[in-house]
Amino acid sequence: MLVNELATEDREAIRKLQNDISSLYAVVAEDFKDEWKKECAKQTYTECPDIPDVVLQVEQGCKDLGILDQCQLIPVESDYYDWELQQRAFRVNAPSKEHMCKSVVMENTRCTHEDISDPNYSRYYCVITQYVKPVNTQKMLNFCRGLKNKEISKKYYNFRLADPEVSLELTGYKKGGVCPIGMKQPVPIILAESITKLEPSVIYLGAGHIDWKLGIPVDTFIDSTKCFVADLD
Repeated sequence: MLVNELATEDREAIRKLQNDISSLYAVVAEDFKDEWKKECAKQTYTECPDIPDVVLQVEQGCKDLGILDQCQLIPVESDYYDWELQQRAFRVNAPSKEHMCKSVVMENTRCTHEDISDPNYSRYYCVITQYVKPVNTQKMLNFCRGLKNKEISKKYYNFRLADPEVSLELTGYKKGGVCPIGMKQPVPIILAESITKLEPSVIYLGAGHIDWKLGIPVDTFIDSTKCFVADLD
């Protein structure tokens, strides 16, 4: 049974429980980090048969960055995206639904070139944001324009979601599995600043395949990817 199929009072009870759990996690953040390291060391995902190639692509990306021992690769059920966000958070043992994040490729449709080699003025960016806080494209425009000290006119900026085919070509991952680690091409990454304020400081992302998720500490992600951090809410 899905959460949204429960009676109203039961759903409210679950929401209250979630808030209580989130508050508890914040209090024991250091203990959570210790448990996190133990879980990472187990690497239980390796016991799964037929791990998709795109998940192995993420795994290799983590190895290349030297962070695999700090990450968790988590297989989930095929109907996972039919569940409410809170139920999905429970499934991957996230401290709260606010820790659930997604990676989307954004395109500057007015960029004067097709290139991604200049992170300060790229046509495409891989943006990491919380499910509960969608990207504010105006704030993204202001941030990206600031990377060039506002030397480029506003008329050369307009951000929207990239076409799925373009996202796949750039990252190697399909919708529902887009991951900023192990991308086919070095798309510049922008992390929403709100993510840095999470306690405990971990996030859960797509892991290449719609049925796999990646758990990673926020500081590990920032240090290893050298991503931008911007106010996108």
